[in-house]
Amino acid sequence: MLEGFVPWPDDFVKLYKRKGYWEDLALAEHFDRWVQQHADRPAIVHDGREITYRDMGRYSTNLAYQLLRLGLGTYDRVIFQLFNSPELVCLFYACQKVGAIPICSLPTHRLHEISHFAGTVGARAHAVPSGKVKDFDFELFADEVGRAFPHVEIVLTVGKPERENHHSINELMHTDVDPDKASAVLAKCRPDPMEPAVFQLSGGTTDVPKIVPRTHNDYYYNAKCEAIAQSFGPETRCIVPMPLTHNMPMVCGVLPTHIVGGLLVLPSGSSGVAVMEAIDRYKANTLLTVPVIMHRMLEVPEDKRRQYDLSSFRRLWWGGNPVEPKTQLQFREVFSCDTNQVFGMAEGMIAWTRVDDPLETKLHTQGRPVSEADEIIIADVNTGHPLPYGETGELWVRGPYTIRGYYKAPERNREAFTEDGYYRTGDLMKRDEAGNLVFMGRVKDCISRGVEKINAEEVEKHILRHPKVRAVAVVAMPDKIMGERACAFVVPANGATLTLDELSEFLLNECRIAKFKIPERIELTDDLPISKVGKYEKKTLRERIAQILKDEASL
Repeated sequence: MLEGFVPWPDDFVKLYKRKGYWEDLALAEHFDRWVQQHADRPAIVHDGREITYRDMGRYSTNLAYQLLRLGLGTYDRVIFQLFNSPELVCLFYACQKVGAIPICSLPTHRLHEISHFAGTVGARAHAVPSGKVKDFDFELFADEVGRAFPHVEIVLTVGKPERENHHSINELMHTDVDPDKASAVLAKCRPDPMEPAVFQLSGGTTDVPKIVPRTHNDYYYNAKCEAIAQSFGPETRCIVPMPLTHNMPMVCGVLPTHIVGGLLVLPSGSSGVAVMEAIDRYKANTLLTVPVIMHRMLEVPEDKRRQYDLSSFRRLWWGGNPVEPKTQLQFREVFSCDTNQVFGMAEGMIAWTRVDDPLETKLHTQGRPVSEADEIIIADVNTGHPLPYGETGELWVRGPYTIRGYYKAPERNREAFTEDGYYRTGDLMKRDEAGNLVFMGRVKDCISRGVEKINAEEVEKHILRHPKVRAVAVVAMPDKIMGERACAFVVPANGATLTLDELSEFLLNECRIAKFKIPERIELTDDLPISKVGKYEKKTLRERIAQILKDEASL
């Protein structure tokens, strides 16, 4: 067992295997089966380049064999710091063939985060873009990481490397090897399906992300459940404009698409136009995304939208920050498509609305968990006692794809997991009569105004109903008398201007919320800072308003 990994108790292991949730196969074994079943079907398309399942299998096998020759082996860790590309996908699968464990970093991470990942997991390799991208030299950075952590010995690049001793992923994956010889060698690298297949990162917005170990058994089962919940099939052509190494794109997009023999569409960018171009060019029918990209698509002028044939587009799957029902309805009308919500976490449990759900369910809930084996408790925040349907409390979950502990984080694990294995998500939820989850905010996303507690995301939901508001984040601002007061950072819709008095009147008279919940300051802004996991970075906003108040006090 990998040191620092928290396994499931034996009785749960036996239960999940007996029920058939866990098949005791490594991800690479599942991958080889997909390649064989769907050999001649297109698997990935990007910038006009289409790769079949057969080619994806060959490239991944070539790359895996060459990784072994470079010295990478079973359970070695590889930092992924790559932009979306077929090479990223093939490297992910190649690591599975070697038994190596990807660390799902992001191109936007820098030394603070990468040092944490490299040091905590003892990484052996670092995958980066070649040369400079947007004035950042990734290869120079990789060398800096290697000097700080000598065990990070191997640097892999997408594109021709510009520095000595770095290795081109493109070249390695196109260096053909005898398939029988490669298969025989790689078979010896088979990892235990109960060991981590991938290190995902937690979705926290403060400090460095926690490391989430996902095993071969649980990650495949999770992806298989996603494919069923999302009604994916061989005809699925799924656009994923988000960073593929995020948990949602990987376990809800890449893997489910390939499980069913569908096509993974990687657009040229994440702008509204780039997504529409990909729909038109590749006849995509499914989009997996986050609200910011929904807004970008809606902001494309109608005459520009008409330049693209969007008739193939049938279904939007989205998750992340709340989207006001009026915006969801607008998206459905403008793009003549269905919309469905997702709620989930890198730690495990994921819920979806379903294709055949009533519209009200799709607009106002986050749906139901994807597995019958997902166990849920809505717990009283103060006592931990289970609450009945309709009442709001903290979501606790456990199941065959929800971790039992973060990697090498015993102190955090004592806080985040109950003695009987439930993960305390920190999310405030309630369940409707049909069992659908309704997201109500975060336990810690509260503003302490005197003796009153204001749930920021509850207030945000009300503010989003205002016709002049496109996006909002409510945060605490320091106050000598009350301790904290609420400040609303608002992105106006269509260049509108919104005053605090207007907003207060709307919240008090139209939404009829308690007066103490109404923000006492409004800051209009062109955009809101987005964290590395696609959520509003409230820490930055709290720091911003604190500095504004400090500057005003000094005048």
